Amino acid sequence: MPKHSQQAQPFDKFETAKKINTLTLAFAKAVAQNQADKSDNLVVSPYNALTCLSMVAEGAAGNTRQEMAHTLFDAGSKNLDKEVADLAQLNTDILAANQGQVELKTANGVWTNKELMTLNQKYATDLQKIFGAQISEEDFSDPTVPGKINAWAAQNTNNLIPAIVDRLDASDSSVSASALYFKGKWTHQFDKKETEERGFTADGGAESLTPTMHKFFKEDQIQYQNGTDYEAVALTYGQESDEKSPTMRLVLVRPKDESISARDWLTQQAGDAAPAWLKTHYSGSVQGTVELPRLDIKQKHDLIPALKDMGIRDAFTSAADFSPMTAQSAKLCISGVSHDVVFKTDEEGSEAAAVTTVRMRFTSVAPSPQTIDVKFDRSFVFALQDISSGAVIFAGAVNKPNGDMKPAAKGPKPGI
Repeated sequence: MPKHSQQAQPFDKFETAKKINTLTLAFAKAVAQNQADKSDNLVVSPYNALTCLSMVAEGAAGNTRQEMAHTLFDAGSKNLDKEVADLAQLNTDILAANQGQVELKTANGVWTNKELMTLNQKYATDLQKIFGAQISEEDFSDPTVPGKINAWAAQNTNNLIPAIVDRLDASDSSVSASALYFKGKWTHQFDKKETEERGFTADGGAESLTPTMHKFFKEDQIQYQNGTDYEAVALTYGQESDEKSPTMRLVLVRPKDESISARDWLTQQAGDAAPAWLKTHYSGSVQGTVELPRLDIKQKHDLIPALKDMGIRDAFTSAADFSPMTAQSAKLCISGVSHDVVFKTDEEGSEAAAVTTVRMRFTSVAPSPQTIDVKFDRSFVFALQDISSGAVIFAGAVNKPNGDMKPAAKGPKPGI
């Protein structure tokens, strides 16, 4: 995302990062609570999801905007533009800081159904200016359009996520997506000769063998933190020399209580502040061995239940207000939010990707019933019709409804 122009207040990347880290834990907790299989892995990229949802939030108004601002940034709707601009600036800074050390890239796109929706010009300009978004008008009834969107996802995730949409409905008005890709080599790589099948105990006690990497790290090659209820180590990515320092790291945490699952421990970390194990530097000098299984995890999450739990509700209903987003007067709502993630780790380093996709459609809100007052007090036509076939059984024009009619008294009509 390119740097956003003039901001009302100074940009503080550390404060913005703190907000993202706090959201990360709340997001992980909400997703975990809505996972059907509690024994499954839990891998998410709230940073990526935040970017995509921020694009949508920029097109919201009223209570919808308020809910999204509060949930995503713990801010009021009036401060949403500033928060989104800070997020974009932080992304720009992170990409610049990691250039030449690891491969890190982000991309954003919006595809609209040209038969239904035209983006408001200001909103479209903001998407391109703040997020560097690619905007494309498409015929959603064309079966080749999903392939175009999927090709975009594959290109921006180095084919780790080759598809994000299976099909498009003619009623879909737009698809917004954010992609994130990372690939980095360990500063101190594991030796493949040291990798061997070792035991791994899953939650519940089931044991298995899995390829496990092993390395002795010398002093200053690793960071370690001995917390009250956990141990944490941090392994870095990127070259280390007099001119360069590692730019990314992987924090690995092991709860001390073996009866507590890692996912339960992680969800308990959600709160108003980021915990100590997320500090970027640990004090103290250590050396020692680390054993780490190779990782190859792929997941797809439906984020709507999690987002509802976190406080975004109107956006998915007929109460949604996305009027700044479209030139049409009809009401838009979010119909789907999916989150695809891939995370891999081997002896050389790690590779990861995430794509968050938001689908929108116009709500089918019935208009308020019209109030009528029809009096058949003059001649009228009637037809008795069979509903199933449409056949008319009787038809006529009535001018004398019945034989009991009597002359009305002369004078003003009632009600006059």
